[in-house]
Amino acid sequence: MEKEDSWKESIEEVSHFLKKIHAFLACGSCQLDTQRRRKDENPLDSNSTMNTILDLNYNVEDIRDEVLSLTTRNYVETVKDKEREDNKHYRIFAKKINNREIYIKLKICDLNRIHLISFHYANWDMEDRPYK
Repeated sequence: MEKEDSWKESIEEVSHFLKKIHAFLACGSCQLDTQRRRKDENPLDSNSTMNTILDLNYNVEDIRDEVLSLTTRNYVETVKDKEREDNKHYRIFAKKINNREIYIKLKICDLNRIHLISFHYANWDMEDRPYK
């Protein structure tokens, strides 16, 4: 059963979202804004975005390449942005990197900015993917 603030989009909607991500990042003027720290996050949490990026030894280009490699098979669900009522929802994806599942949560803010709020080792099972 889906929660009220999350849902599964059709494979066509997810594909369209990914095509937009690819087009925006390919143009070179779009910023991939990676939120490395969260307000209430424990800095010692090994599964935080910052610590995952450090553990993977990733830079901005590596993260961008991982986002560009996402497919509909990686899609998990769509969730409301609880902080903003702009109807720009976050899409959640899961991807194996170095034999560990990575939780990826992002949205397109506008033509010049993609907000990547999460890029960290998954804290729970990410196998429930509708298009796997």
